Amino acid sequence: MSQSDDLLDIGQAAKFLSVSETSLRRWTNAGLLPCLRVGGRKERRFRRSDLLAFIQGPAAGSDREAVPRPTEGGGLAMPLGTHICGLYSTEDGQAHQAAGFLADGVGPGRACFLVAGPDAQRAVLARLQERRPSVRRDVAAGRLVMFDYVDSALHQWEHWEALMRAAVQGGAQTIHVVGDARALGARVSPLELIEYEAGYDERIAHQFPVVTLCQYDVRWFSTLELLDALKGHGDTFRYPAERVLA
Repeated sequence: MSQSDDLLDIGQAAKFLSVSETSLRRWTNAGLLPCLRVGGRKERRFRRSDLLAFIQGPAAGSDREAVPRPTEGGGLAMPLGTHICGLYSTEDGQAHQAAGFLADGVGPGRACFLVAGPDAQRAVLARLQERRPSVRRDVAAGRLVMFDYVDSALHQWEHWEALMRAAVQGGAQTIHVVGDARALGARVSPLELIEYEAGYDERIAHQFPVVTLCQYDVRWFSTLELLDALKGHGDTFRYPAERVLA
């Protein structure tokens, strides 16, 4: 067996692609990434050649369904499943940060969601229009959806699941989400906000082809709450500080 056909276990394959093992399980279950099943426990094994083909995507002219690959968020290559925390100290900083993250994900075959208060929605949309003059057509086509948080973490999770399923069924290969935590923090307790983030990570971030930016206003949240937010977004520390601060 050549080096290109070496078999990697799921941990090695996840490291090779810079994604989570959960993402690998989801993609193999969906038939998007080939794997072998070995032993009595049917453990997954991956050929290097298959992983390289997965990174490169379908060949030109191929009618094979495109596989999920790392996407761009604010100019950064982010594996699907990435869930980061962004801190901001001004409304303009919030809009600039959100627009940068969303701009890379707007377009055919992709879906974007912005969950924030009405004022923030308008500011982000204005910033996006500077980068992408056609963005209002994306809104009209449903490729960019803006809304405010609902009344509880449970209802918000259920809402996300419905939106994500609809986006994937509609052909979205990648999904970008920006959520302004201040809007949710005005509705729920600090403990509920922590629980919401943990539930989002499990139920949404690692179950759908999505990258997520959760924004926190440093003027609005306490130091302890911001520390909890950073603890709950471990992916944040993979990226340069200037890309998650505004």
